[in-house]
Amino acid sequence: MATIATRVVEGLGLGHAKLHALSPKHPSPFLGKKLRSQSLSLPSKRAISNLVCAAGGGFFNLVHDVFLGVGVGLPCTVMECGDIIYRSTLPRSNGLTLTVPGAVLALGALSYLWATPGVAPGFFDMFVLAFVERLFRPSFKKEDFVLGKKLGEGAFGVVYRVSLAKKPGAKEGDLVLKKATEYGAVEIWMNERVRRACANSCAYFVYGFLESSAKKGSEYWLLWRYEGESTLTDLMLSKEFPYNVESMILGEVPDMPKGLERENKIIQTIMRQLLFALDSLHSTGIVHRDIKPQNILFSEGSRTFKIIDLGAAADLRVGINYIPKEFLLDPRYAAPEQYIMSTQTPSAPSAPVATALSPVLWQLNLPDRFDIYSAGLIFLQMVSKKYWYVAYCYYFYLFIFGKETQLLNMILGILPRPATSCT
Repeated sequence: MATIATRVVEGLGLGHAKLHALSPKHPSPFLGKKLRSQSLSLPSKRAISNLVCAAGGGFFNLVHDVFLGVGVGLPCTVMECGDIIYRSTLPRSNGLTLTVPGAVLALGALSYLWATPGVAPGFFDMFVLAFVERLFRPSFKKEDFVLGKKLGEGAFGVVYRVSLAKKPGAKEGDLVLKKATEYGAVEIWMNERVRRACANSCAYFVYGFLESSAKKGSEYWLLWRYEGESTLTDLMLSKEFPYNVESMILGEVPDMPKGLERENKIIQTIMRQLLFALDSLHSTGIVHRDIKPQNILFSEGSRTFKIIDLGAAADLRVGINYIPKEFLLDPRYAAPEQYIMSTQTPSAPSAPVATALSPVLWQLNLPDRFDIYSAGLIFLQMVSKKYWYVAYCYYFYLFIFGKETQLLNMILGILPRPATSCT
């Protein structure tokens, strides 16, 4: 190393010395080039000029040779370890590589995000649809309506048929207005969720608002589009049931004599509409908890039965109106358990966390069966007007022995309704 440094000094300090790179006879432990000096005659002026022009490039080459000669540089460059050549021979991927474990993991994640009640749809509804809806929805006050006929009164409020006061072309009573005495905020939340997710399952909700006054305090008002007055209870009280519903849901009276086959067709149509409406509610995470004939409305426009009165409903996607050890129900139609989920279930956390965990809780508790039990009792009530003993025996047999699939098939018409025996 001292010899190389001495030669460098001589090459820089003497006019008669010039540096040359020679190939060694034996391999050097360095990648640097060995240097030696060679005596030359004094250069001419022209040679000196050419040397000055090339001094820049030669100087940098000299510095590079010195650094490599003393072993200063990247390890693989100095030591010739061959790592550069090894890495250059490795296969290079220009895109994503699909593997079986990766595909299974991706499919599992997608299945979880769209599993009932729906994590991905829940976040989209919460942060996108709800926000956009608030920007464009209309706003009303109580003074904007002219009260008409009183349609009904229940435990949670009073319902009126109304029309807009400032809309000259509006039909008389083309809207329904409810003053909620309890659970008004909850019912507004549920109806807005249903309108965005499954509007055809329930009566079409228009708007909900809160009004405060010094005399009456705060009152919640809810507004729906008028779709009809007849509930399933009203229709079932008629002696002509189920034939009085036939023309309403089928549009025409079939050319066949009255009898069991004709009644089966009518009742199966009613139950099919009710179960499809419940399925839409459950798929978005809402359990009604108060399914009964009084809360099933016949829509004259669509010729279908729709669900009303969501004041007792629980939104299990985000945990709204759900308290583990409390329940809202009608004991005449409620399941014996009285709870939609285990009482050991903790209270709902924040909405994003509850949404992320909702598929797990749903699969562990299957809360939708609460409403299906109530629907089964309605089915029993409809068929029991003439065949109550046969229907009760068959329904009891299917439910007690866990044959829910046969029960649903019977309701939907895949199996006939029993007519003569209780087996």
